[in-house]
Amino acid sequence: MVKYMATLFELKNISKEFGNKKVLHNISLTIDQNEIITFLGGNGSGKSTLLKIIAGIELPSSGKVNYYDKEIKIGYVPERFPKLIRFTPVEYLNSIGRISGLSQAFLKKAVPDLLYRFQLEELKNEWIMNLSKGNIQKVGIIQAILPKPELLILDEPFSGLDSHAQKELLTIIKELKDKGTTILITNHEANIFEMVETAYGIRNGLISPIINGKKEPIKLLEVKRLDESHVLKWNEVLHMEKKKNRLLLYVQLKNSDKVLYRILELQGSISRVETVEEFHLKFGP
Repeated sequence: MVKYMATLFELKNISKEFGNKKVLHNISLTIDQNEIITFLGGNGSGKSTLLKIIAGIELPSSGKVNYYDKEIKIGYVPERFPKLIRFTPVEYLNSIGRISGLSQAFLKKAVPDLLYRFQLEELKNEWIMNLSKGNIQKVGIIQAILPKPELLILDEPFSGLDSHAQKELLTIIKELKDKGTTILITNHEANIFEMVETAYGIRNGLISPIINGKKEPIKLLEVKRLDESHVLKWNEVLHMEKKKNRLLLYVQLKNSDKVLYRILELQGSISRVETVEEFHLKFGP
C-alpha cells in the first residue's frame, strides 16, 4: 500500500460562468495523491462542472488547474455516459485501450476480466446503444479504470447500477487506492463514505470542507413557514431540501443552535430536530 502523501494538483481561483450565471466562485483547493475525496451538493451546485474542469473537459472562465505531473493518466466517468452506437463493449474498450497505449496482451486479459466482474460478459458483443442505462454505465466505468489511472473522476457512478455492480465498484475503488490512485467522486445513492478521507460541500458555487477523515454528526432540522430565500444566505446550512410545505436543513452540530435561533427570529415553525450521520445523507444529483 502507498504510504506517502504528495500533492497531485491544485485548483487556483477557479470560476465558471454560463452566460450571466456564475456556477463556481473562486475555488482554490489542493488534492493529494492516494486520497478518496467526495463532493456533496444539490442540483445545480456546480459539482459536476468542477469535475469536468479537473478532468480537462471543461475550461474555467478564470483560474487555473496546476498538475504536478504533466503526464498524469486521468480516468473520467460522466453522470450520463453516452450511447456509443457504432461500438460493442468489446470493440469500444479495446479501442480505448489502444488509444491509451495499452498493449494487446494486456487488453486481451484485462477487458474480459473487467467485463466478467461487472457481469457484462454475455453482452460483450451487443450494441452499446441497446444496453440498459446501468449496463452503459458499467461500460463507462470500465473504460475509465482500464488504464489504471493516477486520478479517477467519478460523477454519480452508482446511478443505475445494480447491487452487484455497486459492490464491485466499491471493491475496485479500494484496489485502486491501495495502488496509489486518487479518486474524486460525487454520490448520493450508495454508501461509500467509510473509505473517504475528505468531503467538500458545494453550495451556491462555493466550496467548503465538511469533514477531515472522521464521520461527523449533524442536525436535520425540519421547518415550516420559512422562506427558502433566507436559508440561501446562511453559510451554516450544508444542504437544503424542499418537501411540500417544509424545508429540511442539514447543519453541523456546532452551528445548529445558531440556525435554530435564526429560524425562531423569522417566526418559522420547527417540527423536527434529529441527529444524523453526515456520511449517510442523500444529496440531490
